[in-house]
Amino acid sequence: MEGPGSAAAAIAPLEERESIEQRVAQSLRALIVSGRLPEGTQLVQRDLAQQLGVSQTPVRASLGTLQREGFVAVGSTGRAFVSRLTREDFEEIYAARLGLEGLAARLGAEAVGAAERSVMRSTLARLERAAAAEDVDDYLALRWEFYGTCYRASGRRRLVEEVERLYRRSERYNRLVLSTAQRFRESLGRYAAFFADCEANDGRAAERRVHESLRWAVDSVAGGLPTEAEFTLTRPRPRRGGAARPSG
Repeated sequence: MEGPGSAAAAIAPLEERESIEQRVAQSLRALIVSGRLPEGTQLVQRDLAQQLGVSQTPVRASLGTLQREGFVAVGSTGRAFVSRLTREDFEEIYAARLGLEGLAARLGAEAVGAAERSVMRSTLARLERAAAAEDVDDYLALRWEFYGTCYRASGRRRLVEEVERLYRRSERYNRLVLSTAQRFRESLGRYAAFFADCEANDGRAAERRVHESLRWAVDSVAGGLPTEAEFTLTRPRPRRGGAARPSG
């Protein structure tokens, strides 16, 4: 029987604090991904804390988390800002996805059963409606639900978690891929083909399908992105994060 002064009792405040940090990070991440905090925006801890209604401590911790995730960068002066979208970053993220996501697709498609196929079929129908409306937010959320259902069937929890991390990391670039109605249609056609591979439990075909989709995304967008060297030469003046008015 543990008394009130036990170690377990002392852990509760830490969990509560981490929950606040997670919520702050989630809010800032959403603002960055949606473009409400555009690339290059300076992230001032004091301003963000005031607008989110928290102290600077969870904001500082959240910026560290977002820096590790690649959404935030810190300049030579120590100031944090929303990381730039660059060709190198895009190509590196998608190269990592190519290997891991291809493996998840192969293992998942081989293991998909009736329950997963039912979920994927329903999600595909919702993707079609989101594509018709060109609703990027809904489409991207449904896209992970669609693929994630297959990947989780593999039973490889660590693999799926890493694939999802890379997917979230690439979401700003995914929005560029879906910049036209034509690309929505092309993207949707690839999901229908992937679903057919899953219905057949053809892991190798599903892996190839994912590789083709990722290479299509790179070919569609990479050439139009600036290089890191170009940003180094121009060094545009950063915007302050306070103008974005993040909400809690």
